Amino acid sequence: MAWTRLICVLGLIICTTGCSVKFAYNNVDRLVRWQMSDYFDLNSDQRRLLDTQIEELMSWHRREHLPEYAILLESLATQWSDGVSQAQIEALFQQMFVWGDEIEEQGMPIAIRLMQSLTDEQVAGLPARLEKSNQEFEEDELDVELAEVQEAWADDFADGLERFTGRLQKAQRDYLRLRATAYQPERVLWTEYRRRFQADLMKLLLKRNEPEFDAEFRRLAAARESYYGEEYARVSEHNIALSREIASHVLSNLTEKQGGRLKDALLDLAQDFQELAAKAEPAEAA
Repeated sequence: MAWTRLICVLGLIICTTGCSVKFAYNNVDRLVRWQMSDYFDLNSDQRRLLDTQIEELMSWHRREHLPEYAILLESLATQWSDGVSQAQIEALFQQMFVWGDEIEEQGMPIAIRLMQSLTDEQVAGLPARLEKSNQEFEEDELDVELAEVQEAWADDFADGLERFTGRLQKAQRDYLRLRATAYQPERVLWTEYRRRFQADLMKLLLKRNEPEFDAEFRRLAAARESYYGEEYARVSEHNIALSREIASHVLSNLTEKQGGRLKDALLDLAQDFQELAAKAEPAEAA
């Protein structure tokens, strides 16, 4: 289920909002419940189940992932001091994907138990809520002029960078806006992929109380990319490559002040993750 990816995108939340990593991390449970409320009106038993399972997942995450995040950020503070190559950006993306897969695998039993707890009424109401979410996601690019979409994408990209570097200079923003003209709208395509995946998920939920549900849901989740379609897969890869190029160029052409802010921001995040990891409870013996 989508809520297991909230932790995966914690870094994005931190990059694009003014909240601290500690505040965001310590409120992941509330973020999960808030997102879940878009899709289900959970009863008291389901809320208790969700809270217990989130607590266990977060305990695992503090032990297993946060120390690795801190180590990576400390290394980036040094590695990126002399410029950033596209290969380095790609390596960072790949590492994040690995961590995301690990989190999803750890959260899979939780998602399955929650889906098996759904009532017929909750399942019946899910398609309309999913479609509402789909429409909200695609509306920023649906029937919107291409130049307007590209400008909004550039603004979002700049906001993410400035979270670490401080305000971008005119030349940096001009470069970003110029390269943003290569951005290809993907939100409508991504929503079409979601609809295809959701249609099969709804069919599977009708069998949520059958013995084979666990294995079939895992197969469905593992096959998610098969629902992308050729056009979305192509556009997504193009935009990822474009993001790597822009990030590499801007981060390799920072002023001395911006470079100092970037280093400090990375080291501050590393320290935050170290402090959060220090509060992890030891794993129970098998």
